[in-house]
Amino acid sequence: MSAADQSEPQGTEVPPAHPVAPESETVDVAEAPAPPRRSGLDSHGRVKRTRAATAWASAVALALVMILFVIFVVQNSRSITIDFLWMNGRISTAAALLIAAVAGSLLVGIPAAVRIGQLRRSLRRNG
Repeated sequence: MSAADQSEPQGTEVPPAHPVAPESETVDVAEAPAPPRRSGLDSHGRVKRTRAATAWASAVALALVMILFVIFVVQNSRSITIDFLWMNGRISTAAALLIAAVAGSLLVGIPAAVRIGQLRRSLRRNG
């Protein structure tokens, strides 16, 4: 007798790893009943994201950004002289850099907003 014959007693069958339904018992996936859903969980069993959780996470992120902002202002509180065309004045380094950052974002944001408006009008006209 070989080793394979000795490992299985005669007359017994090994069940398949994945049970297979006979052809007559196959169920269409679209007709299969949905599994019961537990409240608070998504289809993967994870906790659903709520508005409160999103607001809390946003508040934490904003607090961290504000801490970085305070550190930036404290470290750059020295006063500097700014000369622009016929104007000149003294301002803190942090304030000058923040004003420059806001001006730069406006230079990018205004044309982008105009272009978005153009695209929306075009979509409304063309359907």
